Amino acid sequence: MAYSDTRENIIARLIANTRRKKRHDNLVEIARQIRWLEKDLGSLKEVSKTIGVSTDQLHQFLSVEKLSPAVKKLVEDRKIDLINTVHYMRNFDYKAQKEIADEFIKKRLTAGDIRVIAPLRRDTDYKDVKAIISRVRGAKNVKLNVLYFRVPRTLQDGVELTGIFESVIGEDEVYSFKVEGDMGILEITDTGKANLRYAARKRNLSLKAFVGEIVKRAKELAE
Repeated sequence: MAYSDTRENIIARLIANTRRKKRHDNLVEIARQIRWLEKDLGSLKEVSKTIGVSTDQLHQFLSVEKLSPAVKKLVEDRKIDLINTVHYMRNFDYKAQKEIADEFIKKRLTAGDIRVIAPLRRDTDYKDVKAIISRVRGAKNVKLNVLYFRVPRTLQDGVELTGIFESVIGEDEVYSFKVEGDMGILEITDTGKANLRYAARKRNLSLKAFVGEIVKRAKELAE
């Protein structure tokens, strides 16, 4: 896209647009300005140095390029005008982007909800974005507790561990379980945490030691 403005004017607009909450231009237009200046200066790094904004932040503004045409139009119309929201939506497929955008515009999803939804797209149990949205809505009124613990390589899929935790504290009390690297991340309800503590006390174990016993048992089952 060619601009009739001078380089100086584009630089001035970008500085204003990237540093203020109330931006003069929509996010699609800002991305075009960044690309124009990138071409003019030779690299995104030069744009970063010229306008005093990190390349990471520039990439956030450029996230709009990964949106579907339909959602991009909503951004142009400023029905979606939050950079973080656009940044989190970029990794969903076009169909999911539109579903999330529709819910956001109808105020049934907040920007915070979309931030929570984004990492859940990798969860094999929640490939359908409608299921993810439903899950996030359902959790709004539920206080969750997060437990972190080491998980051996043989339990990376989490199946055995999830099954044992559900049998100990109740299937409905386990909100989610995932493994990142060698760290297990378990989300459970208040009732689930109380049940887990009770089961640990019955065995004269601390909560940490009891979770360690569960991991050990799951490893034995997996082998």
